[in-house]
Amino acid sequence: MSAEKKTTAVSSILLIVFSIVTLHLVNLAHNELTIDLAMEPVKNLSDARHLIVNGNYNRAIEELDDAMMKMRVIEQYTDSSSIAFLEQAVEDLELVENEMRMDNLEEDDLNRAFFNALNSIAYACMTISENNLDKGEKYKAMQFMNATFAEMIASLKFVEDQHLKNKEEKVIAHVREILDKMEASKYTFRFDYDMVNHELEELIDK
Repeated sequence: MSAEKKTTAVSSILLIVFSIVTLHLVNLAHNELTIDLAMEPVKNLSDARHLIVNGNYNRAIEELDDAMMKMRVIEQYTDSSSIAFLEQAVEDLELVENEMRMDNLEEDDLNRAFFNALNSIAYACMTISENNLDKGEKYKAMQFMNATFAEMIASLKFVEDQHLKNKEEKVIAHVREILDKMEASKYTFRFDYDMVNHELEELIDK
């Protein structure tokens, strides 16, 4: 097979794969976002971290690609502020991917990218929780608050600056307090999302 034919064949395969992924994303976007789907990027990032530590960059890149694809799915259910944070987080993860491909991974870039990605997902889940509460779906609101809590806990693995870690832990404690009050009041407790959102905004990309 000539080089030109090989290039055409590869291009055709990539086009087919892209089309399948696009259709998959469109299908997901027209269905309800589940807690499991919202948490999947966290698992992808955790698996990527394990693979990176063990030097398996090729598999780690696959996990990062999956994480970014699922983060774009989450974007379909949230607001413009969350989308902006998620898009920036994707750019940071793409930088980490490029460094791995060049075998020149910077630990600071990795930690910042993962920290921001997890907090950006947490921020998106927070806005989804708020939307659920506004619609009277109180149990779903609490589920997404739980997701926010878990994602922020996961982000602590990637923060070395003690001041930033202390700020993160304070927000986590605040979210934990909200969850306790929601559960104790059988999901009727109303709280100030704006305050928690602002606290999360201050953590991202610092």
